Amino acid sequence: MNPESKTGTAPNYVKKPAKGATKEAVAGYLFAAPAIIGFLVLTLYPMLASLFYSFHKITVMSGGQVMEWIGLDNFRYIFSNPSSEFKKSITVTLIYAFINVVLVIAFCLLVALLLNRKFLGRNMLRAVFFLPSVIPMLATTIVWQMLLQNQAKGGLVNWLLLQLGITPLDFLTDPVRIFETLFIMSLWTCGGTIVVFIATLQDVPGELLEAIEMDGGNAWHKFQKVTYPTIKPVLFFQLIMCMMTSIQIYTQSVVLSRNGAPDRMTYFINVMIYDHSFVQVGMRGLASAEAWVVFLITLLITVILFYFQGALKKDDSMGKRKRVR
Repeated sequence: MNPESKTGTAPNYVKKPAKGATKEAVAGYLFAAPAIIGFLVLTLYPMLASLFYSFHKITVMSGGQVMEWIGLDNFRYIFSNPSSEFKKSITVTLIYAFINVVLVIAFCLLVALLLNRKFLGRNMLRAVFFLPSVIPMLATTIVWQMLLQNQAKGGLVNWLLLQLGITPLDFLTDPVRIFETLFIMSLWTCGGTIVVFIATLQDVPGELLEAIEMDGGNAWHKFQKVTYPTIKPVLFFQLIMCMMTSIQIYTQSVVLSRNGAPDRMTYFINVMIYDHSFVQVGMRGLASAEAWVVFLITLLITVILFYFQGALKKDDSMGKRKRVR
């Protein structure tokens, strides 16, 4: 007899989950466990702890640390107290970050376009540009310091200038030239971004480049109409990453200068937070508040960049001819 004849409806069969899918899910969570645990222990917990500390005055004593709840006093101190160095520190950090991002992106894109061409020795030049990026930043900064320090300390660059009859320059003590030194060092170590751009340029449609060339277009037309629309998503990603790295500058300032010299022009925000956390006494709560303000500023900059991402999205209609009515 048909089971539908009595009730008029088809019987409901309960499907048991496949054992293979369950095992696959378990295996996936096991593989992801190190990353998840690392995020919870090394990222989320320190962030929440620093948020808790930012509302306290922390005094370090022999037996440990004593925390006193002070509410928003640390944040008020950051923005309203005349003795606070936060405003100058965040200002020089953002100035450095914005200029550095423009220089790095423009330089890396130009070098990638040149190294994407076919010529003898191209692979060797690619390796030369990439090699400095694998050297630790501390070692790189120490080498640059030895090259650029004054001639009394044996600086090679100033010694060469002196031999050529040129007045030696204060690369590390002049407020302007030390920024120029930091920018040159940043360009020296941006080989990873160049490699990413070269890999992206490999995906540019060759037939579209040939079509523009057949229509009489030059190199600029190829870049404007085909290359740039193709690499825009990667360009935007590298822009975000370079901005984050620039705001987090620390090693170069600590090695090249002392206490943000000259005139606190290299007293970047990470240097100040470290100084308040581990050098100065009784300022760990203030350092936590400063870290959270920097986090919010960085988040705001990222949101603004994503807001303007519309001009950087990949054009899916590229290559399609518009109908002329």
